[in-house]
Amino acid sequence: MQNDDATDSAFLDIAANLLAIILIVTLFSLAAARHQTHSSTYPDARQQPTLRFVEPQRDLFPPFSTFFFVTDERIARWDQQAVLDALRRDPRAFSGRTAQGRYEWLPEPLITRDIDTYQLKFFVDRQAIQANEPAFTESRIPVFLASLLREYQQSRTAPVFMVDPSGMEVFVKLHDALQESGLRFRWFAQLPDEPLFLGRHPGQFTRYAIYW
Repeated sequence: MQNDDATDSAFLDIAANLLAIILIVTLFSLAAARHQTHSSTYPDARQQPTLRFVEPQRDLFPPFSTFFFVTDERIARWDQQAVLDALRRDPRAFSGRTAQGRYEWLPEPLITRDIDTYQLKFFVDRQAIQANEPAFTESRIPVFLASLLREYQQSRTAPVFMVDPSGMEVFVKLHDALQESGLRFRWFAQLPDEPLFLGRHPGQFTRYAIYW
């Protein structure tokens, strides 16, 4: 008699558990069907195939820079490639010259990190710039701006102007046009014979927009 009671009790437990599982599955099925119906009929949830997702530009990362020397009514793009070629020819030399001036190079290998730092100073030769570059007049501004805008669109490279006191007058003519164009740019007033200083250090890779 006791065995029959135990069998009936076990059967009732199994039946109750199965019934509970069926109820839970039924509730989830009803909830999912209701959500799907609501999503497909709610106006704000309807898909609009004409809309196109555009990934926003990541402005946290600064643009590349191209440098211009402004001196003696001249605006000259700094030929960085000439410096790189000179360093490649003689990597052990810590100074040298290009057609635009003189550079001093100080590499700083970091053994504890995978980022080698360096410092580079470039002393512009104003006489060489004046001899090799034509005078920058207001008539050249539209063509000059168009080339800067095209370069920014193609390679996200923004201009940086290093303005010598002798070039402040010519830069004033360009400054207003730069602002009206909406192009991102920077400019620095330099003291006479002050070098352009460049460098790389770990902070440039751990903090966003360190220069911009």
